[in-house]
Amino acid sequence: MTAEELKEIIEGSVKEATKNLTEENKKFIDNMEKQLDELGKPAPNAKTPTAEEKKEQAKADSKSWACLAEFAHKVAIAGKTHERTVDKRLIANAELKATDISEGNSEYGGYLVPTEYRRELLKVAVEKSEIMNKCVKVPMATNAIQFPYLSGFDRSGGVIHGGVEFEWLDEAADKTQKDVKFGKIELRLKKCAAYVKASDEILEDSWVSMEPLLRNAFTDGLSYVLDNVFLNGDGAGKPMGILNAPCLISVAIETGQPANTILFENIVKMYARLWRKGQGVWYANHDVFKQLAVMAYPVGTGGVPVYLPAGAASGKPYNTLMGLPIVWTEHCQTLGTAGDIYLADWSQYLVGQKTGAGAGLKFDTSIHLYFLSDQTAFRFVYRIDGQPWWPTYLTPRYSDDTLSPFVNLAVRA
Repeated sequence: MTAEELKEIIEGSVKEATKNLTEENKKFIDNMEKQLDELGKPAPNAKTPTAEEKKEQAKADSKSWACLAEFAHKVAIAGKTHERTVDKRLIANAELKATDISEGNSEYGGYLVPTEYRRELLKVAVEKSEIMNKCVKVPMATNAIQFPYLSGFDRSGGVIHGGVEFEWLDEAADKTQKDVKFGKIELRLKKCAAYVKASDEILEDSWVSMEPLLRNAFTDGLSYVLDNVFLNGDGAGKPMGILNAPCLISVAIETGQPANTILFENIVKMYARLWRKGQGVWYANHDVFKQLAVMAYPVGTGGVPVYLPAGAASGKPYNTLMGLPIVWTEHCQTLGTAGDIYLADWSQYLVGQKTGAGAGLKFDTSIHLYFLSDQTAFRFVYRIDGQPWWPTYLTPRYSDDTLSPFVNLAVRA
C-alpha cells in the first residue's frame, strides 16, 4: 500500500465518522482549533530578552551556581506568573534527576537543590554537632541492617565474650571447648524532615544576604535535632538516645544529699563507673555550672576548688573534670533530674546512614506550596538511625560496680 492510498483511507474514515455531526459540533471543533492555534503564538505581553539578558543567560548556562542563595533567587524568579524567566540550570538539574514531583519536577514548581549544596549542608551540619563526629558511622544500603556485637557482658565468672576463657593446663591435659557468643543490634532508618519558607521579595532583592541565613537555618537545625536525639531519643520512630538506653548507668546520690545539687562525690563515682577512663566527654546542662563553680574537695574543715582554677573566680574555668572536657548543652535535662550531667564515650554508639540511591540529604524547593502568599518553600529529608553498641552494662569479675560507656547521675529531687 502506497502513502497516497493510506491517506485516502484515513480521510475516508474521518469523513464517515464526522458526517452526522451537528452544526453546533462543527462550530465547537472549529473554535477549539482556533484556540490551539493561539496557544502556539507568543503572548502579546511576553517579554523579549534584551541582548544583555541573553548574554547573562548564556553565561549562566555555562557555569554552576555561585552559591545556594543564587539558586533560591532563581527559583523565586521562576515562580513569577508575569514575565516568567526560568534559568536553564534549573531545568537541566530537574531533567537530570526528576522522576516525580518529590524529586524536583519543574513542571509542578519543584526544583531539586544541586548535589554539591546538599552534600555541603550535610557536612557542615555534622561538623556543628557536638556528638555526631564522635560516633561510629555504619553505611546502610538497605532500610535495615543487623550489626553484630560480642556477647558476654557478665564477666563475674571469669569468662569474656560469652565463651572466651583461657585455662592453665598440665601436660597432655584435655582442653575444655568454649564457644564465642555473638549478638545483633538492628539499625532501621528513620526519617527526619523539616522545611523553611522565604518571601519572594527577599529572595529576589537580597539573595546575597540570604546565603548565610539559608545555610544556618538548615545546618543549625539538623545539628540541633541530632544532638538532642542522641541524648534523649526514645527509639520510637527516632534513634535511641543514651538517656533511655539499657546500658546506661545511673549513679546513686549520696545519703542526705539536698535536692538540685551535684557533689564532688557524685563526680568521682560517675568517673569510676566509666568503662574506659580517659576516653569520655562530660555533657552538662548550663544549670550545672552553678554547682561546679562552688564545688570543693574537702580538706580538713575546709576545702579546695574542684572546678575553678587556683585563682578562683579571677581565673578562667577549666571546663574539664577528671581531665576530660565538658560540653555545655541545652539538650541535657535541667538540674536535679536524671540527664542533667553525663559522662559518655561516643565511640560505643552506632549511627546508621543511608548509602547508594537516596543517600545523604534530600533537599527540594517548591514555588507553588505558598503560591498565594508569594513565598518559596525549602524542604529537606534525612534518613538516619542510632543506638548504643552495648545491649547492657558490663559486670566486672572482681567488683560489684558495673561499668558502661554511658553514665549519668540519678534524680536529686
